[in-house]
Amino acid sequence: MTDIPSARIRPATALDADAIARAHGHARRETYGDRIPEDVYVDREGRAAGEWEQVLADPGATTTWVAVRDQEVVGFASVEATGPREVRPLQLRLLYVLAAEQGRRTGTHLMELAVGDAPCFLWVAETNTRAQEFYRLHGFVVDGARQTEPGMGDIPEIRMVR
Repeated sequence: MTDIPSARIRPATALDADAIARAHGHARRETYGDRIPEDVYVDREGRAAGEWEQVLADPGATTTWVAVRDQEVVGFASVEATGPREVRPLQLRLLYVLAAEQGRRTGTHLMELAVGDAPCFLWVAETNTRAQEFYRLHGFVVDGARQTEPGMGDIPEIRMVR
């Protein structure tokens, strides 16, 4: 078996907004399939580039990293410093890696750059057991908190912390 190097990871800039939006939409469809109604995908994808432009142009407490292979965004991670109002001072808001890139340690490298070993929390779909296992490997545990994400077809989410 040939060892394939992981993608190049760097901080995202406003110039990455369209590519991140495309990768986000693609990865979301790969992850959730028909568990999310098509109209939700279409609505989110229609707004995504503009939303990413805003986040990347004025990131505030948010930092975003992109994984690039062959000049294409194949994954990204976005973290936000939340301060004392939350269960942990840092939230991993998003971490997506395209299916074709999974298994190449790209997600692990994104996680390491985005949060390192800092105390952190995240929300993950209750049905996304693959992601939950990935987070467990990185020291996260389910803490019992639950919510639904209305913008994602009301999929139940569980909170994981470390």
